[in-house]
Amino acid sequence: MTLFKKVVRVLSTSCFLWFIAHGLAHAITSPAPHHPTEYEKNWASNLSQDIQRDFKNYFKSDNLLILGDTFLAAGVLANTGLDRAFRNHWQTDLRTKSTDHVLAIPRTIGGLSYYYGPLFLISMGVGHLREHTALGNVVYNWGYRSLRTFLIGGIQQVFLTNLLGGGRPKNNQDSKWQPFRYQTGVSGHAFYGAIPLLTAAMMSDPPLLKYGLYAFSVLPGVSRINGDCHYLSQVILGWTLAFLSARSVYQSDSERQPAFQMGVYPKSDGAMLGGQLKF
Repeated sequence: MTLFKKVVRVLSTSCFLWFIAHGLAHAITSPAPHHPTEYEKNWASNLSQDIQRDFKNYFKSDNLLILGDTFLAAGVLANTGLDRAFRNHWQTDLRTKSTDHVLAIPRTIGGLSYYYGPLFLISMGVGHLREHTALGNVVYNWGYRSLRTFLIGGIQQVFLTNLLGGGRPKNNQDSKWQPFRYQTGVSGHAFYGAIPLLTAAMMSDPPLLKYGLYAFSVLPGVSRINGDCHYLSQVILGWTLAFLSARSVYQSDSERQPAFQMGVYPKSDGAMLGGQLKF
């Protein structure tokens, strides 16, 4: 391995670990939205009500406008030679062993689709057990919001990936929309890999952490372009479904949160009680 490749791998891994560490530090030292014990006792009923609210927000005009524009752009890419031209350019001029190494972690994150459901449920359970701590509240809310995003967006991803019928570039299949011909019309890696990162981004306040997570959420999809497993249009659709679903969940929870919230801030000589007033 050349020195350049070693430096690239070390830097990419270090940045990823830094985001995780910084996020945990922020979670521990910042007030989190509190979830009362009664909420978990009626979790099935509340989950049903929240998903209904999420879908209501999902189908608001601004979301539908973004979704429509995305489908228009993806349709042009898929049903012309643009998808194929971009794929050829990436594989010929941009893909190297360095990009394979750098995108290895995002590719793994995107490939955990079958494990995310249980992971989100485990996060809710652990967070519930530690609900008296700020970190426990953050873990619970991250798991609960991610699970709802997973459910409302996953239905669309599974349906559309079959309906659009686009194929894989590495199998020399066309990206053209051919209903139900192939089962790769929407990138699953781009969708599932973005969910935990987008949810964390929308729960974060520090700009560097927030926008760093937003940027990283794109990389699972980029890793599939790099690996010649999906076309650009399929990755765009996958990430957009995740973003709009996470955005709808965020809007639902923002509507439910009280106008005034209390929080405990740790200090070197003890703790400080603070409050936040939403206007």
